[in-house]
Amino acid sequence: MRHALILLAAACLTTGCPKKTAEAPTPKEETASTDAGTPAEDAGAPAEDAGAPATDGGSRAAQEACVDRWLKEHKLDRYGHPEGTMFTGGTPLFNEATGETRDRLEYVFARQPDALKACPATTTP
Repeated sequence: MRHALILLAAACLTTGCPKKTAEAPTPKEETASTDAGTPAEDAGAPAEDAGAPATDGGSRAAQEACVDRWLKEHKLDRYGHPEGTMFTGGTPLFNEATGETRDRLEYVFARQPDALKACPATTTP
């Protein structure tokens, strides 16, 4: 019986655990969604009205920077809530019931219309 346990332990140690490399993203894939310094959830939904965020990459980034400054000046978190607010699921942008994700700027502008006035969308032709 003792020899069987030794053989079983040796077999387990030599075979090891199988690697599942297909499930783990490479570092390049992880940073691809955040190259501009914004999370992938913020990536552009099309602007349908004047209150929607700009879709042009440069003007979108400029508008986000303006909104971030405005939120910081007003002591609000990145979603327009008071600093320190906790969210179920980690973000108010994801609706767990429907599986839908909202654009961060649209969410902020709906909660804080003054942010849109301070940082209007500028579209370039």
